[in-house]
Amino acid sequence: DVQPALTWMDARNADRAPSDRLLLGALFVRATALAAAKVPSVNGQFVDGSLRPSERVNAGVAVALRGGGLVAPALIDADAMSLDETMAGMRDLVSRARAGRLRSSEMTEGTITISSLGGTGAEAMAGVIFPPQVALVGLGAPKLRPWVVDGAVAPRTVVTLTLSVDHRASDGRQAARFIAEFQCHIASPETL
Repeated sequence: DVQPALTWMDARNADRAPSDRLLLGALFVRATALAAAKVPSVNGQFVDGSLRPSERVNAGVAVALRGGGLVAPALIDADAMSLDETMAGMRDLVSRARAGRLRSSEMTEGTITISSLGGTGAEAMAGVIFPPQVALVGLGAPKLRPWVVDGAVAPRTVVTLTLSVDHRASDGRQAARFIAEFQCHIASPETL
């Protein structure tokens, strides 16, 4: 249920210039970074036969290139950024990715990747992990659905989150912990 995040984001964006407005994708990246910091088995790289958990969360952001193709440069230390810094970092990564000006560290130091289908498109996706990373968060397009809130059915905007994890590094219990952390932040966007 992303309705609380959308309501909070709309209020926060009300007095901002269009170039300074937050997008839902920034909230997704921030929620992912904070959840990954709490669940180290989904944040790292699998190298030489074992997981190397990372103390930093370098959140890869999937970017569709205008000429076709996809890259996932990392926002380095995404867990230490504010929400506004996350949004600015995403704008910068997308711009430089489409101009072919990414740094090699942004392409090799990712510890978890977020791929979103944006505002339109399929409701769900099954993501393929970018090796040597051990997890990928896939987010479907937001859809208005009937949802039970406090015992009553209400229209709410919801997204489907799919978490792909490398079972050499993690398991379903850890994946469930990550998803619960993510959901907690999206339900309380002021924590982002």
